[in-house]
Amino acid sequence: MSERTEPWYVHENGDGFRLAELAVHALLTRKGVDVQVLDLRGRSDVTDYFVIASGLSDTQVDALGRGVDDDLTAAGHKPLHREGFANSKWILLDYVDVLVHVMQIRSREYYGLERLWNDAGRLDVDDLYFERPDVAERHPDLTLVRRGMAVGNDKAADNSTEEDS
Repeated sequence: MSERTEPWYVHENGDGFRLAELAVHALLTRKGVDVQVLDLRGRSDVTDYFVIASGLSDTQVDALGRGVDDDLTAAGHKPLHREGFANSKWILLDYVDVLVHVMQIRSREYYGLERLWNDAGRLDVDDLYFERPDVAERHPDLTLVRRGMAVGNDKAADNSTEEDS
């Protein structure tokens, strides 16, 4: 019997993971830093996934938190609880199966959620993640804009124009 060599997230397709991916997309489109998903299934009774990201200032942390809230609400997912918008050092959005943590870098280093949950599966996410065929299949409507180009399923998003015949 061979061991599974693929990462834990390769075959994920559950509702909680899809919601985590939507949150990740919202964070990356707003230039969130060091975005990670932690798989807490079987390790926590509170939630299945943490989505963790950093912002470089109070303003960016606030914008990242509001962006996740806006995008997920537009997709039909309202948070059960929100906190941290008053000081924007650490914003928490609770979607039951997914907890989104948006933190300033110093707060993130101090509290060390990744260290506390070091036995959890970890997915470090960047904008290239949404180019993967399995992700594009789960989220055909998502397009990530990067360096002036749209990334995702939109083949026409390369900003090129056709010449008139």
